[in-house]
Amino acid sequence: MKFNMKADKPSDVKQSEPRTSSDTERVETFDCAGPVTAHIMTGSGDVTIGAAETSTIEVTLSVKEAALAYRLDDAFVKFDAQKRVLEVRSRTHDSVNALRGLKSVIRHSNWFDFGGSGPDVHIALPEGSSIEVATASGETDIIGNLARASVNSASGGVRVADEVGSLEMKTASGDVTTGAVRESLTCHSASGNVRCEGAGAKTKIRTASGSVRLTAEVPSEISIQTVSGNVNVTVARGLEVDVDATSISGRLTSTMPLDSAAGGPANSDVVSISAKTVSGNVSIDSSN
Repeated sequence: MKFNMKADKPSDVKQSEPRTSSDTERVETFDCAGPVTAHIMTGSGDVTIGAAETSTIEVTLSVKEAALAYRLDDAFVKFDAQKRVLEVRSRTHDSVNALRGLKSVIRHSNWFDFGGSGPDVHIALPEGSSIEVATASGETDIIGNLARASVNSASGGVRVADEVGSLEMKTASGDVTTGAVRESLTCHSASGNVRCEGAGAKTKIRTASGSVRLTAEVPSEISIQTVSGNVNVTVARGLEVDVDATSISGRLTSTMPLDSAAGGPANSDVVSISAKTVSGNVSIDSSN
């Protein structure tokens, strides 16, 4: 099977170096030096992003059976070495503008193809890269240190295993699990639980249905709003908290003082928490 790359400016776009190909897999590699920006758009396949100390980009597209091999031909893969931008689309004719928002993903009805599963996408990138992922139906896993990650998903969970600089997620249905976030975390979820193992300097979470669990190990500003779901924030020892919490039907509990200004001088090591829920409990705990 032969794969041809098309480019408007051959001098600007790196041609891939296919390492292997089969009836169920397509692999393309590109040489690069340092972090890049990757735009990934897929319909119904899972997406796995891995960042490591490497000077090579490797894109692997795979399908579950040979009868779906034509989907590998339909996929579009291009790396612009001058702009340091990688584009991977499960279908050549899909517009990259769908990356601009979840509504765009849902609006393109041709993404919801019930004729079989789309290709899974596995990409290896240099550490410090940035990614934008748009998927209609598929799980997204991110491993390794990235500068920035943005994920738009109509249906599918998002798991971020390692530290990331900033993280933005929008999902209609699916759980979100993240490791530590250095700078900012923004998450909008219609239905699904959200868990973060290290909130950054600023955290904003909005969910209609689902529980929220965060740990805060550095001074930060945390804003959480949920219609139906419990909220739990665990704060590291040595940090104080300033909490503004409301619940129409739920309880507020804490194992630590909730007013940072009470009983002493002002402290810069404060976690500011705003938590609002219609139906759910809010709990603030100190880590052991």
